[in-house]
Amino acid sequence: MEKNKLSVFLTVLFFLSVVLGLWMVILQPAQEKESKSSMKISQDKIAVVNIYGTIKTSMNSSDPFSRDSDRIVKRLKKLEDNKTVKAVVLRINSPGGTVGAVQEIYSGILKLRKKGKIVVASFGDVAASGGYYVACGCDKIVSNPGTLTGSIGVILETGNFTELMRKVGVRIEAIKSGKHKDIGSFAREMTVEEKKILQDLINDAYEQFLAAVMTGRKFDDVKARGLADGRIFTGMQAKEAGLVDEIGGLDEAIEITKKIANLGDNVKIITDVDQWDRIFNFIPAGFEEKSLARIIPDTNVRFEYMME
Repeated sequence: MEKNKLSVFLTVLFFLSVVLGLWMVILQPAQEKESKSSMKISQDKIAVVNIYGTIKTSMNSSDPFSRDSDRIVKRLKKLEDNKTVKAVVLRINSPGGTVGAVQEIYSGILKLRKKGKIVVASFGDVAASGGYYVACGCDKIVSNPGTLTGSIGVILETGNFTELMRKVGVRIEAIKSGKHKDIGSFAREMTVEEKKILQDLINDAYEQFLAAVMTGRKFDDVKARGLADGRIFTGMQAKEAGLVDEIGGLDEAIEITKKIANLGDNVKIITDVDQWDRIFNFIPAGFEEKSLARIIPDTNVRFEYMME
């Protein structure tokens, strides 16, 4: 009986601790922010925004585990409207992502610059394909010497299980409204016409990427195409090729940002962190990835600015 009472007591104590912890994580920063604003303290700030992992838009906008492009764009918009934030450092550690999601972040960066904010990219382990596309919208790019970057291009992948299906005796019949409605289906070979349709898609998205590189890096068409063949570079090689401006880590990127934005040493560095991200720091890495969609191979068409 005493053991049961002790178990109940410990369980209640545990849940109270969790509630108190969540309150401290979520509400306390908001209270601190409110108290500072009530004192009317105005100080120039540099905001550090993290772009980590695959860049994509979540299929479920209400998913609290989502760390997608919509959240990043929302943060950039908040910084755009914050007059005390004079500059933004984008800490990019990403192999790329889906075309639409990458372009939305890129557009958000251009809007920041139109508002007079200085934006500098700081590369982590990898900033390739869509990760590099995003950086092309910035005023300057700072890379570690060993960062993997480049991979300028577009990839579209689809599975083809026809040989396997023949062996096991499986057939899939598609009832469709048009002859191309099941383009990219894993259940049949693609026709020559369908391959051309998809290649035209790739070419169009590639030209959009190329335009961003030429604008951001001030390359002519010949130089841009010479580097945009999908190859990857180290940060040092990228510097020699003109794909990045400076070699250094996050601290160096912040110092470069101060100089470009004419900010003194007393500038405040802030990290614009979503409150959900604070909670997820306590969740074991990879927990949110373990869904059925991650376990079963993706057989749908993937249209991405992604390093393979």
